Amino acid sequence: MTRNEGDYMVIDHKHKNNFYKTTKVRVSNDFAIMVDPYNFVTFQDLIARNLDTRVAFDFLGQVVSTNPMKVIIENSRAIRLMNLVDEDLS
Repeated sequence: MTRNEGDYMVIDHKHKNNFYKTTKVRVSNDFAIMVDPYNFVTFQDLIARNLDTRVAFDFLGQVVSTNPMKVIIENSRAIRLMNLVDEDLS
């Protein structure tokens, strides 16, 4: 277990688990509390960019089209960008 920080995170939590070849996993009891594994963003928040872009998210919608991938150079690094057109299904 280590700190969950950086430019991109899968979940919005202060810790994360790292698994290596030497990591041992065993069966455990069920958790006493339910954890919602989904982080849905409303379509309105997605359009307004009212979300933490460092954390992975999902929305109830459909990608209806894409534009070709663009590559830009930022700080001497190649960054790939793709625009998506989404449809609200919520």
